[in-house]
Amino acid sequence: MSRYFLHLREGADVALDPGGIECASVEQLRQAVLWNARDVIAGDALSGTIHLNCRIVAEGQSGAVVHTLSFADAVDIIR
Repeated sequence: MSRYFLHLREGADVALDPGGIECASVEQLRQAVLWNARDVIAGDALSGTIHLNCRIVAEGQSGAVVHTLSFADAVDIIR
């Protein structure tokens, strides 16, 4: 299992993930990133404002970016 850090970015601002998560594969990591993005979006929805300009950047222990997901790509907006 590899450890990945899921940092939340909004423009130049970043909230660093100090603990990270362990995933057995990149596909498992992608699913974890999607779930985390949707979880943050759900919390935002409860407060009344959803920030679709945020993204999660998943980095390996070496600091290399392995996967990035923007919140706008994490959900489908139907009007």
